[in-house]
Amino acid sequence: MIQFTRSSAYSGLAAIAVPLLLLGHAGAAYAAPLPFPGRGYVSVSGPAEPGEAVELTVKERPGNPHPTAVEVSSPALTDDTTLGDTKSAWVGAGRIRENVKPGTYPVTFTLRHKDADCVTEEDRDYLCDYPAIVLHGKVKVSAPDKPPASNDGPRFGGGLALGIASGAAATLTAGGVLLRLRRRRALDEASRSQ
Repeated sequence: MIQFTRSSAYSGLAAIAVPLLLLGHAGAAYAAPLPFPGRGYVSVSGPAEPGEAVELTVKERPGNPHPTAVEVSSPALTDDTTLGDTKSAWVGAGRIRENVKPGTYPVTFTLRHKDADCVTEEDRDYLCDYPAIVLHGKVKVSAPDKPPASNDGPRFGGGLALGIASGAAATLTAGGVLLRLRRRRALDEASRSQ
């Protein structure tokens, strides 16, 4: 029968606990300050009319951690605005609301850094929780184009009536001119024969 002593039991527990602590430590998240807080690059295409889409791009400043999530909000954009991570930037599209009046509107980008890769050299193998960065952009909403000129004029029936009236007026004018010419010729001939 094997006899366990108190010291051998402690040694066994230590042999199991130390690797588990090290593994847990490697995956731990630290709260750390950002090297360059509040800095980054945003781009919003435009101008765009209500109902049209605009392209959105967000990139962190070199030296800052890459965001793990990006949220977009704007009074000019619909709620279904989405961005995807390309590993070098976050890109996506938003749609201008249908009832937005022409003008320039703010667009707010919130870059989240929960469980982001640590940027300091000594913590390179760990994950860090950094505070969020808020970046601001603008989107310009233009007035919708006016309907084509053909819609501004008379409809088919109105155009037909206008054409008939114009033709009748031209016929009467031409007839009046011809009638005057005939009368003048008749008078000229009558005066010559006398």
